[in-house]
Amino acid sequence: MDHSSDDPPTAPPGRLNDAIPQIGEGQRLYVVEGRPWRKALQWLVDGDLDGTRPWHGAKDYRDGDVLLTVLSTDPRMVMCLDVTDGDAAAHPGRIRVRDAETIFFRHGISFDALKAMAEINIQLYRYYQGADAQKILNALGREYHLDTPWFTPERWLNTHGIIW
Repeated sequence: MDHSSDDPPTAPPGRLNDAIPQIGEGQRLYVVEGRPWRKALQWLVDGDLDGTRPWHGAKDYRDGDVLLTVLSTDPRMVMCLDVTDGDAAAHPGRIRVRDAETIFFRHGISFDALKAMAEINIQLYRYYQGADAQKILNALGREYHLDTPWFTPERWLNTHGIIW
């Protein structure tokens, strides 16, 4: 008897439990926005992984830059990390990425928690380089590997300095 329908669904390879990358020489970390948030989530649900993203905020990206995607929810939530494939000038209107290197955050990550952990005032629509970019990625890795939903009373209160 085939029990494959009883098996839990698995994520595509390279999508979950990956190591957060280190920032390379000359590489930039863009903080982009998925908006409206419902459309961004629909893109994720539909699995429209055609190598492009409808994100806002990285108009001059270069090949190999990293994109930290934040949803326009309230409070804001980090949805995924992408690596660009080619330069912005070659792909006007959409951001081309390397699908196999995308990391989806299945529990989401609080943007406020990420900012607090990185100890940097991370802002949308800008990029970070060098030590600042690496601090953000290191904080992202720590949050990601907690593997815990972020929008619970305890996590939300801890993010705001209240010990539960």
